[in-house]
Amino acid sequence: MQIISDFKKDTQTEKLNPGSYEWWYFDVMSKEGYSLVIIFYDGNPFSRRYIKKIESNTETNASDFPAISISLYKDGTPIFYSFEEVNPEGAEFSETKPFGQIGDNSFEGFQEFNELSYKVVLNQKLETGDLLHGSLIFKSLNADLSEIVSSNEVPNKSEHSWNLIMANCLVECNLNLEGSVCEKIVFNGRGYHDHNTGSEPMKDSFKEWYWGRYHIENSTLIYYLMMVNGEWKKKAWLINESGSVKKLDQKIDFSNHGFNLFGLVSARTFHFEGDGIDAFIQLDHVVDSGPFYQRFFGKVIINRGEKPELADGISEYIFPSRIYSRMFWPLVNMRIKYPGKSHWVQRNHTLYRLTW
Repeated sequence: MQIISDFKKDTQTEKLNPGSYEWWYFDVMSKEGYSLVIIFYDGNPFSRRYIKKIESNTETNASDFPAISISLYKDGTPIFYSFEEVNPEGAEFSETKPFGQIGDNSFEGFQEFNELSYKVVLNQKLETGDLLHGSLIFKSLNADLSEIVSSNEVPNKSEHSWNLIMANCLVECNLNLEGSVCEKIVFNGRGYHDHNTGSEPMKDSFKEWYWGRYHIENSTLIYYLMMVNGEWKKKAWLINESGSVKKLDQKIDFSNHGFNLFGLVSARTFHFEGDGIDAFIQLDHVVDSGPFYQRFFGKVIINRGEKPELADGISEYIFPSRIYSRMFWPLVNMRIKYPGKSHWVQRNHTLYRLTW
């Protein structure tokens, strides 16, 4: 995996190979109990339409399959979920500046002196009539994160690339949820933004993938673990808001594996050591669980002084080869709305909520 931290490269990249993908990830958690995860895709790696094209060796382009996913939680329970793939004419990404648009949803990044900011606009409607609309502003210092950057000057062309833009940012949220649940969602929280790119199907780059971020006081713990060619690549850092980095990769262990209804097995406990710091993460709440992907809310305990520090955060797990198993595609179809087709599950509010 190539690791970079460069605002100027938070732009659309050229994706020549079938199976290429790219996504821009934003999240925020608040003391009021709200959590939100937003992902813009240029080349949706979970799309059965895209996979069919790849497997049939039909000429295809990643940008033919743009999508957006939005997950809104309150007290750990989803209250809005949407995953929509659109036709390419309904999407736009910039190769020269941080900008993306899917339907009526968009993000745009700005740099002014030593501050980065992003505006994320949401206007997403489900076939049930539920509507989430409004905006979020992400702001952070333009911290120098060169200490986390990988040493590969010329990365392997097939290598997965991770661009960490905002490890820790302040987020102003002003959203309205209308429909079966009506709420005005206004808060100030702490958030995160990164950008991932791959030039081949994920299953060809890695077998398993763990990622998580946990905000503690003025610092953020981030870990990224990948199984590549039968070997675990393990990275973890504690990054403060000025960009100072402490590496926690002297020892990284994960254990307490569990499985879900689809037979997906993943770890629930993580231990990190380095730079005189001990950190323990326990994934105590599953908020999204499928045949190849899981999202957790968890807790971290960090020992770096006299008093242990406790914080909440988000973790994810992917087993990408399972995406290509057709036995799971009916389940995927229940979650993703494809262009030009009415979403039969999404029209039934009670049934659709069961898929959340």
